[in-house]
Amino acid sequence: MRRLWALGVVLGLALGQALVVEVRGSLEEVEARTLAALEAVGLRVALRTNLGEQVRQVHDPTFPEYRLIVLAPEGGSVAAVARNPMAAILLPPTVFLTGEGDRFLVGTLDGRLLFGMLGVYEGRVQALTWRLEAALGRLGLVRRLSPAALPDPQGGMLPALLYRVPGAEVEEVVLLVESDLADRGLIVLPHLQVGPATVIMPCKSEWAWVMFTAQPLGGFAAPCRFFALQVGEDVLVGAIEPLLMTIMPGVVGSRAVTMLQEARAVMAEVLEGLGAEPYRPGP
Repeated sequence: MRRLWALGVVLGLALGQALVVEVRGSLEEVEARTLAALEAVGLRVALRTNLGEQVRQVHDPTFPEYRLIVLAPEGGSVAAVARNPMAAILLPPTVFLTGEGDRFLVGTLDGRLLFGMLGVYEGRVQALTWRLEAALGRLGLVRRLSPAALPDPQGGMLPALLYRVPGAEVEEVVLLVESDLADRGLIVLPHLQVGPATVIMPCKSEWAWVMFTAQPLGGFAAPCRFFALQVGEDVLVGAIEPLLMTIMPGVVGSRAVTMLQEARAVMAEVLEGLGAEPYRPGP
């Protein structure tokens, strides 16, 4: 698994990190067209949240519109997570809308990069990637945002923070994670079952404000995701590695780096608070 991740890193700069299209119209019109485009390619919506409104109320009244559409788990997401649980850090996919006036950007992840790095880019996972791009293509000309840099494959960073909770039940672990996140002031959306993994999706408006001010196209990774799945008598639990977002253009050199480090510390505290042991997958 680690060798696949390192190979993906080497090849990653030739691929995109996000897909994005510019759409003209009112926010309501663009959102309606986006939902129709997703439905046309067979993708259903599980959750929608108005992240921009949360940020404007608490931090910055000038923050632009920012809405998240989390898709319902389908065959591609289930296949990816079943083969490599770390795929749950960005699944099921999020489609984001951001902008002001009558100009908006609609985007999502480019699965070729992440899924290729994780060694799951085939079959139904490929089909999911194509359907996401096809949905955006119904809205306009799709362009790719390439990463500014990629992690050093010798540096040992994985895309997820991984821990193992010995002798635990996944339902109990999910409740403990959600409770701890809520106690820390994060808004926890209803969790989703993606194949063998339960995906937990918390939002923190301050993190969103700082991150999306530095790089508005990072919404494909929101809400941040934790995941948990039963592995024999233990539970494998993890979360997205926040520092993975530093490979996006405009992030390094901004205050988003400090925020991502803070987010990483909080996520690690939540996971370690379960009595979990750090876990690294084999080759």
